[in-house]
Amino acid sequence: MTVLDCFKQASRRLLAQDQNSLFTGTDAFQIKMQAIISEAILDIAQQHDWLALTKQCTLTTDGQTADFDLPADYGRMLVKSDVHSSIWSVNYQAAKDLDEWTQLQRFMPSTIPGYWIIYGGQMHLMPAPRINENPCFWYIVSNLVRGDDGTLKPQFTTDSDTFLLDEQLLVLAMIWRWKQAEGLDYAEDMQNYEVRLSQLAAKDHGSKPIRSSRNGLNRLGVWALAR
Repeated sequence: MTVLDCFKQASRRLLAQDQNSLFTGTDAFQIKMQAIISEAILDIAQQHDWLALTKQCTLTTDGQTADFDLPADYGRMLVKSDVHSSIWSVNYQAAKDLDEWTQLQRFMPSTIPGYWIIYGGQMHLMPAPRINENPCFWYIVSNLVRGDDGTLKPQFTTDSDTFLLDEQLLVLAMIWRWKQAEGLDYAEDMQNYEVRLSQLAAKDHGSKPIRSSRNGLNRLGVWALAR
């Protein structure tokens, strides 16, 4: 289902009208809905670690480099973010903030394989990974839309574009957001959206917002071992 199909469904519900275009028209309803759709897909992408938006990045290490550019389509880390070593049975530990990172740089404890943080568009590891250690991590992509030529992009730009996630969820988001923008009662419509969002998230097996402290242990409770 294209974004135009989604727009038509929402328009029938909201105005009892059919629409022939979304991005080629200049009608006030079309222009407002373009902004609403842009906000809606970004919000939906943030609500869950959707498997359809999840990719793996593997860093190529040379034994000296410690700072790595993020992928071009990087959006965010998963809620349960880990950076995995290929030679140790435990993962890199995340620095909680830049202040802790500064302290680690000054007084680095002897933790293996080390620590990670993201800032300035880069993944930073400490100490520099060994040659061919090639750590990897999972992330959520920033490209949420597929063009009719198969090209992935962050936003809708043409009527024939399609959403990478559930189109019916997008329709429900369009409806309650438009009513909210118009000052109309949108409580029931928002509830319908939230119910479908919860149902879809429950069926999708992306990471949930639950973290556990490993404190030097891997998931099997074994102290770090070189592979």
